[in-house]
Amino acid sequence: MKKLFLKWCLTTLVTFGVAFIAIVFAREQSLQLSPLIKIMVALIAAVYLVAAAYCGKLCWRTDKALEDFDKNPLALSPEAREKIRKYLRKIQHKTDHLSFTANWLPYIGMFGAVAGITVFLEGAGGLRGGVDVTHIKEIMSNAMSGIGLAFIPTLTGIFFGPIILSWQHHMVEHEIEYALKDFRRGEKYIS
Repeated sequence: MKKLFLKWCLTTLVTFGVAFIAIVFAREQSLQLSPLIKIMVALIAAVYLVAAAYCGKLCWRTDKALEDFDKNPLALSPEAREKIRKYLRKIQHKTDHLSFTANWLPYIGMFGAVAGITVFLEGAGGLRGGVDVTHIKEIMSNAMSGIGLAFIPTLTGIFFGPIILSWQHHMVEHEIEYALKDFRRGEKYIS
């Protein structure tokens, strides 16, 4: 049974559910977003989808290797055990790609926030009108109305990166570490 893959499916379904609910509740505000913010959110979502699909593939392969081991661990030859162990280590190494992606998604979001703030400030007229206090108040009031929306890419990056992808990375990493400990315990019984 593909236990790890089923855990991945569950976390992915919950993630899509939360994202769908957020989109439904923010439908009116999403119409006010600048094209730059929409592009950054779409980029983060696309990177997440690719990384999540990659994680699903790693989960499937891990489950397959563990099923091969679980059929009859004591009957496996030392060469077959070593082959499975190396395969699991290879998958474990590939999970670092998930960790890397999870760590960088918030930075993509922050880039979107900074770019969004810049667009809002330029849209408010900038400081072209001089240093007149009333003009600065007008600029700030116009800019502040949209700055909150500029942080949406950062929140999106944090949600998909350190929260969801880090959890999926931990899930695969933990399962492989646990299996490799079982390999070591099994070798004690064979010797």
